[in-house]
Amino acid sequence: MEEPRRLWRALESVPGLAAVEAEWKRLIGLEYDSAKAVCRPNGKTASSWPCPDGCGCAHEVIAHSQDDIVAVCRCEPKRCDTVVLKRTDLAVYELDWGALGTAITSALRFVREDRPVDGLPTTRRIGTYSPYAGFRFPVYLTIQFEPDGFRQAIEGLVAREDGPFILLAPTHGLCGPECERLLKKREACFLPLSDFLTLKNNGTFAMEKPIEDILAGFRAAVLPSPKDTAPMVFFPTPPDATWGDVCIKFKDGHTVSVKVKEAEGVFNYTQMGMVNRKNGNPTVQWELLRAFADKHGTLDWSSPSADRKNQKRREILAENLRNFFRIEGDPFRWTKDCKDWESLFTISYDE
Repeated sequence: MEEPRRLWRALESVPGLAAVEAEWKRLIGLEYDSAKAVCRPNGKTASSWPCPDGCGCAHEVIAHSQDDIVAVCRCEPKRCDTVVLKRTDLAVYELDWGALGTAITSALRFVREDRPVDGLPTTRRIGTYSPYAGFRFPVYLTIQFEPDGFRQAIEGLVAREDGPFILLAPTHGLCGPECERLLKKREACFLPLSDFLTLKNNGTFAMEKPIEDILAGFRAAVLPSPKDTAPMVFFPTPPDATWGDVCIKFKDGHTVSVKVKEAEGVFNYTQMGMVNRKNGNPTVQWELLRAFADKHGTLDWSSPSADRKNQKRREILAENLRNFFRIEGDPFRWTKDCKDWESLFTISYDE
């Protein structure tokens, strides 16, 4: 039975990532029909032909006429038969970086991006990993052919990035101890695609286990822990959440239940970063948040909490909430008549 995942090894076996179809078929085997989704003709014609008998030489292509084309063994003495070719056999197929990047990021559920990295051949930024709101980690794909090239790619990425990132490569074969040391220094995560991505018949990729499991160690290393000793706890806001997804309900004067899509929890004013460091009491921003709850998300001059100082207090409260949820933008806005404030999130008392 043919070994699966030959595509990944093939990508590290074709310098220039371009070859005739016969060479791709030889390297990829039965997966080739599916792998064609990530290859494309580049408009060039090959001047040599891979030896079909394994002698190791690249046969010379000789065109006697439009319909009389052969590939001749270059060995002395010749060890292989002459191969008769059609012109279409000489079409060169190259890796389609866009198609491959889209297929990989779709399978891994990364946010898709696509741009080359200056000075690093065959290395591209293909996406972003955003496990929670406020946390975005670059995702790179590098395809190299020699250990030195792989090490240089890592050195270049480490020099460019001042924080953690994710590096994808077809296999683990070129990643030596020095590369692992450089990646660890930057808290970067290296993922060999051959370890967990398999090619499906339709040219897409299937995961062998959830990406959450694969990146569990990376998240543990680079994300704040809910048990950190800092006053404000870490709330796992989903990366695509908006203020309209936030629901806050006061359970009592000091505690709220919070829900943002599938993330939820119960927190007090200290855990939400609204504690007076001098006496341990709630800040005026917490009391202002309670005032919004009293009126189900609005605050006007009829409120017992109305005060000219509320403008500045509201600005600080907005900053507190942005720090806790890590959602961009102002969580409050003026009402249509520009007389009152209203929250963009749902807030009330637990009934």
